[in-house]
Amino acid sequence: MSTVATAPLGADDITVDRAWPGRGGDGTVRTVEGRDALGRLRAGTTGPDGRVTLLPYGVDPRLPALQELAARPDADLVVHRAGRRAVLRCGESYVKVVRPGRAAGAAHLSGTARAAGVGARVAGAAGLAAPRVLEVTDDTVTLSSLPGRPGHELSDDGSWDDLWDGWATAWTRLQEQPTDPLPALPRHTWEDEATVLRDWAGRAAAAGLLPTTWTGTVRDVAQQVSARRQGRLVVTHRDLHDKQLLWDGRRLGVLDLDTLCLADPVLDPANLAVHADLRRAQGLWGEQPAATVAAVAHRVAAAGGADDDALRTAELATVARLVCVYAFRPRWREVVLEWAGRRMRDLS
Repeated sequence: MSTVATAPLGADDITVDRAWPGRGGDGTVRTVEGRDALGRLRAGTTGPDGRVTLLPYGVDPRLPALQELAARPDADLVVHRAGRRAVLRCGESYVKVVRPGRAAGAAHLSGTARAAGVGARVAGAAGLAAPRVLEVTDDTVTLSSLPGRPGHELSDDGSWDDLWDGWATAWTRLQEQPTDPLPALPRHTWEDEATVLRDWAGRAAAAGLLPTTWTGTVRDVAQQVSARRQGRLVVTHRDLHDKQLLWDGRRLGVLDLDTLCLADPVLDPANLAVHADLRRAQGLWGEQPAATVAAVAHRVAAAGGADDDALRTAELATVARLVCVYAFRPRWREVVLEWAGRRMRDLS
């Protein structure tokens, strides 16, 4: 995909970091996100010729709340998916913006706020900090920010071992919490996980970004996942990785709890362990920091009752999903394909 984009107000260039497929299954990549020459996050859409038309910074006709928020002097736009959603850091809070006047959007925000509220209670009981819901409108939800830096950035920090020992203790507590007193959380079964893989494989293949051999491999992994016998379900983040964890040197915080569900206890630690090895392959972490995270994650998986086969299957599923996700990220696509090939062979 070209990284050159034409903006409404004259020529401009962005480096495309992420892209998403359009609806309808025709394989067209319709939305992209990247940084312009001034370092600002910009969103755009592709036309039939594959060229990108950028939106002005902080402006989106389908997200009218965005422009006023982005104009605030304390605002920093951190996510912008054209016509769909945006996230801004505004002072000591984060604001998520969706399209107004749409029942689906309102329901999504209501669900996000409800899940965040439940997540904050569950996280707090495990000794973790979590964002609080501050305000909900028909097209925005505002969440409090947390102190600390993402674990993603701390592999050279002297408190690295303390961070992950703290995570292991907290996550074991999280998974041990009784689920009966909690408001109904969605179930995410092994079959649901297999469906996620098939969906991602279909999107990436339709967009022409996933090699044919990989399409078959991901679907084979989905079949292995689907064949697993369902065991007990525990409180699960379902998208846990190093960027979701904040560490201030004393306490760990966790982000994006709107994906909270009940799932197999192996899913979160497997996802974390695979992401750790990916950071090593990307050259972002050294061998030892990555090995530390993987070892701690495996320890938590064992504490949750996972056997070697369950852990292997969950890690295969994570590798397969990341191949599809990073197919839409030009900067890392080839690195991830090479890494995933080796990782799949090791796991198999």
